[in-house]
Amino acid sequence: PVSVLEVVPSPIRPTFTAYGRVESSNVTHLRTDLVAEVASVNVREGDWVEKGHVLMTLDDAELRLDLMERQAELRQLEANLASTRIEQQMFEESTEHFSSMRQVALKKLERHQDLMAKRLISQSLLDEVTAQANQANIDYQTHMRALADFPNRLAAQQAAVERVSAQVGQVELDIEKTRIIAPYGGPILNVFVAPGDRSNIGAILVDIASADAFEVRVQIPERFGEGLYDNLIHSRPVTATTAEGLTLELSRLSSQVRKGQSGLDAFFGLDVQQGAPDTALGRMLELTITLPEEAAVVALPVQSIYENDRIYAVKEMSVSEGAELDGISQEFRLQAITIERVGEAQSADGQHRILVRSPAISAGQRIITTQLPRAISGLLVEPA
Repeated sequence: PVSVLEVVPSPIRPTFTAYGRVESSNVTHLRTDLVAEVASVNVREGDWVEKGHVLMTLDDAELRLDLMERQAELRQLEANLASTRIEQQMFEESTEHFSSMRQVALKKLERHQDLMAKRLISQSLLDEVTAQANQANIDYQTHMRALADFPNRLAAQQAAVERVSAQVGQVELDIEKTRIIAPYGGPILNVFVAPGDRSNIGAILVDIASADAFEVRVQIPERFGEGLYDNLIHSRPVTATTAEGLTLELSRLSSQVRKGQSGLDAFFGLDVQQGAPDTALGRMLELTITLPEEAAVVALPVQSIYENDRIYAVKEMSVSEGAELDGISQEFRLQAITIERVGEAQSADGQHRILVRSPAISAGQRIITTQLPRAISGLLVEPA
């Protein structure tokens, strides 16, 4: 005697149960590169904050004194640069004067040389005029050399102004860094300092997780990995439901099998709820994962499956004449059907079912749901 189930192939969405851990792909360890006293701490572990919220502040008194010193140095350098530009303008305006003096001295020297050639003046007077012409020429060359050097002086002073200006900007940036700002909204995981502590360069001040990056990491059995990947690349939604009623959607699959595991990790996006215990980082959740609809499948109890790839249908056969026993003209024998397992599902009454598919399964066919130790095609059975 065997129990049987009459089946009708139909579209069914496979489901299976798995356990996952709540994680966040964005957990930031906020640090500082300043050495300063902690002035205030505005959050505690477990608090939820919005993006831009001031988590804590560092004392900026020393930085503001440094800023004043840098700003004073910058003003001095800017004044020097302005003075050099005025000096350059004056040199440019006096160039014609030096050129005129040089020309006058040279012409005077020519006249005295003519007079000397006619022996109308003494040699000492010619020497004096020659010295005056040489001095006028030297003054002109000195003036032109100084004028030519002004671009270099201005470039050097401009570079000094830009260097100190950058130092001012760096100090202003450091002052801004004394306000530790939340880079995004989410929960505060850890706070490592208190008012009065002194921060160290590179030391972690606070840990914060992004509320938009919460997800559930689920280890997927190997037999489901290929199907999930296929659904993911073809943009077919794969959803999961928690016992608390949260609905999650598959966002990505891991590209490696972690040590000590046999399957891939799947990541389901989680719409985090502020303060809800079921969305706390690290919590384990039981998920019912629903795959896209599979066509022409039947749901059978585990007892119907033999060696993972075979089921048995009950075939009604006529008893040959003369072989009838006790007036029975019909007999029932098993017929093996090779199947493809496509997933699992829950029946309406919560029973676990295996989803199978085969072209040999037809509507109205009766499949045995009794696990026989020696089932074989042709075995005589009595359906109950």
